[in-house]
Amino acid sequence: MRRFLLFAMLAGLIPGRAAAAAETSAEERLAQDQRIMAGWHTYSGLVALKLMDEYGPPDQVESERIVWHNAGPWDTIVVWDADDYDYSATLGPDNLEQTLFFAVPPEKRKALADFSDELTVSGDGKELSVRGHSEELNFLALNLAYEIVQGFRDPAEARIFYDRTCQLAQAGKSSPYLRGLMFIR
Repeated sequence: MRRFLLFAMLAGLIPGRAAAAAETSAEERLAQDQRIMAGWHTYSGLVALKLMDEYGPPDQVESERIVWHNAGPWDTIVVWDADDYDYSATLGPDNLEQTLFFAVPPEKRKALADFSDELTVSGDGKELSVRGHSEELNFLALNLAYEIVQGFRDPAEARIFYDRTCQLAQAGKSSPYLRGLMFIR
């Protein structure tokens, strides 16, 4: 019940649903999304609501995930419902997957895997996905992946930079690596 009240309260922050499908009114779609997400774990629901505020209503809402296609710089965004976590032990579950059309040469795939297990290259090498707990850290991982692919950093250097940037972000510092994809203009 507490989760439902939280989602009901936060849903008021979501902008109108003008892009809703013609056969479903905006109010009906919002109510349907709220019913599905009412059973979600708190952290996952908050991530989903933040992204709805940023990118508008999702294209698909399922019991275990919500999906956007072609939203912002992303080809696909997926928020998975993940168990809540111990806030003192970790930053959050890796329940946010974001994908770009980004060609990764075969000879660079191992370097990306050495840098981070959060990155996934599609079988054909045309898509790069990252699965983390926030869009900001996904931006960081992909910006560093780009630098690895371009030969600007090796995986070890990128890992050190990633860890240091995370520490600084937790201390309230900002970085352009956290604010967007620096290689897409």
